[in-house]
Amino acid sequence: MGEAADRKVAEIEETRARLEGDLRELEERVPAPLRSAKSLLGLIVGSTALSLMVLERLRPRRKTPPTEVVIRVVREDR
Repeated sequence: MGEAADRKVAEIEETRARLEGDLRELEERVPAPLRSAKSLLGLIVGSTALSLMVLERLRPRRKTPPTEVVIRVVREDR
């Protein structure tokens, strides 16, 4: 059972190394201006989302209009 587990661990490590190498190669193929634009777009979207969340928390809550309560007292001592 130990040999099978060792083989699986080795296989997983080889696959991970191969995937990391492929990812690095793909990142190198992406043109630098596109990488910059992607980073800038992420920054804009993240900042906008954060700003909207902060504004939502700071905005005063709407108060519900007061409810009119009518109490009718009926005397039975007639």
